[in-house]
Amino acid sequence: MPLAPMAAKGAEPLGAMGTDTPIAVLSDRPRAAVRLLHADVRAGHQPAAGLAARGDRHLARGEHRPVPEPPGRDPAKHARRLSLDAPVLDSDQLAQLLAVDAHPATADFHTVRSRGLYPVAGGTAAPRARLEEICEEAVAAIDDGATFLVLSDRDTNQVLAPIPSLLMTSAVQHHLVRTGRRTSAALVVEAGDVREVHHAALLIGYGASAVNPYLAMESVEELVERGVVSNLSPEQAVANLAKSLSKGVLKIMSKMGISTVASYRGAQIFEAVGLSQELVDTWFPGTISRIGGIDLEVIAEEIAARHALAHPVDGVHPPHRGLPVGGEYQWRREGEPHLFTPESVFRLRTPPARGSTTSSAPTPTRSTSGTSGR
Repeated sequence: MPLAPMAAKGAEPLGAMGTDTPIAVLSDRPRAAVRLLHADVRAGHQPAAGLAARGDRHLARGEHRPVPEPPGRDPAKHARRLSLDAPVLDSDQLAQLLAVDAHPATADFHTVRSRGLYPVAGGTAAPRARLEEICEEAVAAIDDGATFLVLSDRDTNQVLAPIPSLLMTSAVQHHLVRTGRRTSAALVVEAGDVREVHHAALLIGYGASAVNPYLAMESVEELVERGVVSNLSPEQAVANLAKSLSKGVLKIMSKMGISTVASYRGAQIFEAVGLSQELVDTWFPGTISRIGGIDLEVIAEEIAARHALAHPVDGVHPPHRGLPVGGEYQWRREGEPHLFTPESVFRLRTPPARGSTTSSAPTPTRSTSGTSGR
């Protein structure tokens, strides 16, 4: 539901204000990304009216220079930086970044990719150990001259499961800050769990200079091939998706009164909802958390549940079923529960129609409302 409109129009689809689904910590369905609540714009700290209303490109800019920021005051070294037009990269741009040292003009840059994968059979200890390894890999890469660190969850298989990209990004960001190496390299996240503007905004807010939502982009290409998105080439659809995600991030920035991606990156203007204090203190330090909840053990269990759906034990998927019904945006019989359902709407409408305050009407057999979940 969000990908097709973004691919077709290059803009974030409109929806209802708010949501009537359970927050992630209260849902009995595994969620693909750790969700956080944006900080409110407090009274007395409102952004400029034009900035908040328009999100003007000249005021809220997606263009930024992510790296490097070498020590010392040598102007020549500080001038050697790469610029990005937007914080969302397509896979071709990421490929260029991975091979940045192959071009003579950028031979002094170097990119290292770390895999955010762990053996799913290892339980809670496995993702914790892998996160610690990735942090040490980042330190070693910077000490060896890396200027770009790509944190990737690609190449999962029956044995290896992906660490949530937000958890991985925040862990590396804070470890580099603690070791005094954060300004020496940029973090680029190659993430399969980014599907919405909120997901991209979180990654940038926790330290990513750029995001490559490769799975969402591959899904958009498939939507074009299947005819769900028409009159566009796959390349145009991917470009529209990247554009809409970048515009959505600028919109969020402008509402907070932040005018550049450089200022938004790593700002952590979020409040955790449903994460345990131990989890926040360890992997999201500095984040406000007034409502506790799940720890790394529960996150590992949810990853294992999603991994089991993707990789059945016998290796055979039911031929009549595709992806599980999500139902987060709109009520679906087998999807996420909603406060407003066909039954609840039917019962709310029935008493006034019958001139009574109660109703014993039977439950309708099919949807009578297109109630949106968001």
